[in-house]
Amino acid sequence: MNTIGALIDAFGGNTKFASVIGKNASTASEMKRRESIPIDYWPAIIEAAADKGIPGVDADRLMRLHLREVA
Repeated sequence: MNTIGALIDAFGGNTKFASVIGKNASTASEMKRRESIPIDYWPAIIEAAADKGIPGVDADRLMRLHLREVA
């Protein structure tokens, strides 16, 4: 996944991603639109990705997505 939008989609879309971060779907949609997820949510995202078998989601990947330096 090379974008925040692709990350959110990997969780099954806005609604499922929103449940991971404890917010509503409109919040997830706004994160996707802005291509930015506040760092406070990163630990929950990393943990949920591991639980769901979504590979490659760690703090380094999230940082690179935000810097748009994904290799």
